[in-house]
Amino acid sequence: MQGPKARRIRWNLFPYLAVLPAAALIIILMVGPIGETIYRSFTNWDGLTSNFIGLTNYRLIFSNPVTSQVLLNSVIFLISVPLILIASVLVAVLVYERVIGWRVFRFLFFIPAVLSPVIVGALFSTFFLPSGLVDHVLSPVGMSSYPWLSHPWTARAVVIVALVWTSFGFGMVVVLSALSTIDPSLYDAAAIDGAGWWRRLRSITLPLISGSLQFLSVINVIYTFTSLFSFVYVITAGGPGFATTTVDYFTYLTTFENGQFGYGAALAVLLFVIVLLLTIVQLRLFPKREVQGS
Repeated sequence: MQGPKARRIRWNLFPYLAVLPAAALIIILMVGPIGETIYRSFTNWDGLTSNFIGLTNYRLIFSNPVTSQVLLNSVIFLISVPLILIASVLVAVLVYERVIGWRVFRFLFFIPAVLSPVIVGALFSTFFLPSGLVDHVLSPVGMSSYPWLSHPWTARAVVIVALVWTSFGFGMVVVLSALSTIDPSLYDAAAIDGAGWWRRLRSITLPLISGSLQFLSVINVIYTFTSLFSFVYVITAGGPGFATTTVDYFTYLTTFENGQFGYGAALAVLLFVIVLLLTIVQLRLFPKREVQGS
């Protein structure tokens, strides 16, 4: 017969035993491959054989002018993050206030969020072809056919527009969830004090949903650095030149098309470090002022 102390020890161990299978899966499926990638980044690996070469891959990365262009492209695409936040907040506030047709708008705005990035990329690559839909829309104002995807800045703009269009629907849902936690009496009191729509948005809504905006900011920065492969591959294929090539797409080209697996592993590690640092900076700098309504 076990005493109280033995039963207490067994009970204290139970939570750890309960999470042990999940922890084992995480170690096997995530920690293991990450460690393997870090190790391979210090090797000359062709997919079959490898030999340790130290920091050579990292020196090659920072001496390669293409890497600077690729990193600059990823930074430029971060323009989409504030655009997504602004669109998410404005649309969510209008839906929350139930403007005329708000149910239809809520449905239409969320549709792009459930579409595959490949489908979205195919749509935008078709829209912005010479003499495509965009050129037909602009032709009445005297604008002739323009090679949107053949100029670096317009090609980047097309990718940014596609990213914003497919992302703000999810942001709308997150902001709507945050808005539902705000006490309506705060808006009533502000209206009695004479605060207009813009003042209520700036002084009440934004401070009280700042935690949700922080969440959207973090996940969209991560998405911009790690998940634009489908958009870039379908819309521009990284062109013209390397003007729209992102770090994840460049990693794919280096690894699977050039067969430089060690170099590609080093690029993946560099991308991981960049995303980690940006996430830490956002978590530290973003104002934490969200207050739940009672």
